[in-house]
Amino acid sequence: MVGSAADSPGPPRQTRFVSSEPDEARDFIGRMYGAHLRVRDAVGGGMWVGFDRIEFGDVNVSAARISADLDFRVEGSDQVLIATVKAGRVDYARGRGSARYGPGDTYVASQREMRWDARLHNADLDVVGLPESLLHEVSGTAPDQPWRPRSWEPLPGCAEQWRTTARYVQELFERPQVATEPLILGAAVRMLAATALTIFPSDVTPGPSATDRHDAHPATLRRAIAFIESHPHLDLSVADIARAAGVTPRALRLTFRRHLDSTPLAYLHRVRLDKAREELGRATTGDDRTVESVASRWGFADPSRFAERYRDEYGETPGQTLRG
Repeated sequence: MVGSAADSPGPPRQTRFVSSEPDEARDFIGRMYGAHLRVRDAVGGGMWVGFDRIEFGDVNVSAARISADLDFRVEGSDQVLIATVKAGRVDYARGRGSARYGPGDTYVASQREMRWDARLHNADLDVVGLPESLLHEVSGTAPDQPWRPRSWEPLPGCAEQWRTTARYVQELFERPQVATEPLILGAAVRMLAATALTIFPSDVTPGPSATDRHDAHPATLRRAIAFIESHPHLDLSVADIARAAGVTPRALRLTFRRHLDSTPLAYLHRVRLDKAREELGRATTGDDRTVESVASRWGFADPSRFAERYRDEYGETPGQTLRG
């Protein structure tokens, strides 16, 4: 799973597909999304389908351009697709409901345990695919239950937040200097999942149980801190830390809030900041370490924000530490 300390999906992989052949388009889209495809009408007597897709583990971001009227059917996919229409039109039927989307609209385009029928009319789309397991991991919900948002459309005024986050994550995936930095990439996909959960809220938002409140004691905090401080170089999620501490993610968050007035990830970021400072201090004349490379290695994607936080914490710039 993306974001797990145990697995590394490797660097992002890019795929480009362009075809004017219906059979090729059907095969490609079927492999990518498990969708059944039928070409209805072609613009100007011919069809054209283009995809630019980048994948990191089970997370993918695609730009799709389709100059035809296409029918899709997706059934039982364990991947949640969130689409934004840039041009054209999309008509959807989900169970007994239906919807029509045009330029600027963002919507959930597929979900487990439901059949989805769509008709795309000369559509230009941005599509993000997230494994449902990642949404459960980030939200702390039971993985055996399907994720069901209250609405297939985002909360009012929140669509731009999704588009901005998706663009940012795509840009990270495409940056060569980030492609080999699992701490940045893992945090990016969890941020994308957290944004999806925020703007497409579900009715299942469990709070801490009685067991969670009982488990939020100092011994849990000590186990979590020991794990974090021993493994800051791994792509750790809250779920990873919770498993190591022997509690649920909800209990872990409550533990840090109760005893440190903080969060597990804030503590992890502070430990990584200390590790970055140690590495900068070990630099010698002639080695290839730079502030940006050290920051990236320890999970800080934005050099400016890293430098600002570093200066606030240590009273000097990263460059000053690097130069000794």
